[in-house]
Amino acid sequence: MSEINYTRLYTFALLAVFIYGVTPVFTKVATLTADGITVGALRAVVAAPIAAFVIVIAGCRIPLRKDALILVFVSGTGGLVLFPVFFSWGVQFTTAGHAAAGTAAGAVMAGAIMAVLNRRLPGWPWWIGVLVGSLGVLLLIWEALGLAVAGVSWQGDALVFVGMGLGVVGYVAGARLTAELGALTVTMWSVLVAAAFLLPLVTLHSGMRSLAAIDAEGWLAICSLAWGTTILAYLLWNQALADGGVARIGALQLLQPVIGIGLAPVILGEPLTPALIAATAVILAGVVLVQRERV
Repeated sequence: MSEINYTRLYTFALLAVFIYGVTPVFTKVATLTADGITVGALRAVVAAPIAAFVIVIAGCRIPLRKDALILVFVSGTGGLVLFPVFFSWGVQFTTAGHAAAGTAAGAVMAGAIMAVLNRRLPGWPWWIGVLVGSLGVLLLIWEALGLAVAGVSWQGDALVFVGMGLGVVGYVAGARLTAELGALTVTMWSVLVAAAFLLPLVTLHSGMRSLAAIDAEGWLAICSLAWGTTILAYLLWNQALADGGVARIGALQLLQPVIGIGLAPVILGEPLTPALIAATAVILAGVVLVQRERV
């Protein structure tokens, strides 16, 4: 890690985390006039023309090796097909705040997957950091959402968690290939792989009538998800993971609930409560502890 530019590493990672953090809010706006499956599928479909343009202009190529093709397939289907579809589907049946809190599970999932792949458990800083950060997330859920909230369902929360797990598998594969080919190539080809799977879903499941029913705010939210989350955030995240390690950088996902739920005072005019400030401090402490882990 001595050769890594830490300023670039954490700039890329934190920008990606911020974009991912606002994703539940944009997803909730989009699902007001479209079903969650349509919203999730449109993310890659709308992003595909830009990805294809970049591939042609930049000359991005994937070597025709079995391992490289498998990794870009897993990156595209896991991170940009299954994750957005299940996540958006779940947001349709729960609140944006609950979905934001659920994103923190990605940090634990990433550490577990890397422990299996590397056949080595993370050290004590990772375990303690994730535990502390998770306690902060629980405090956020309790303070901002309570135990009985209108619009929340266990089915929606379950879909969000399933989506997070599949997404982590995708970005672990993307990070491994990024180390060889670069984030730009991996991200753009992953988008095209995802669009190839999701275009038939948009055509058969959604149809022109459903697409025409999406209002201007819905399309703005979908375009933001496509160009911001699907392309820019995935690009930055792949590079940060490749440079800093999945277990360490993946733990920054603990910050996503802070961003998602923290938008409420700005967008909804909700008060910045002492509990929200305390939860933020606890989560930040957890993230700092995780960064002491040697990856």
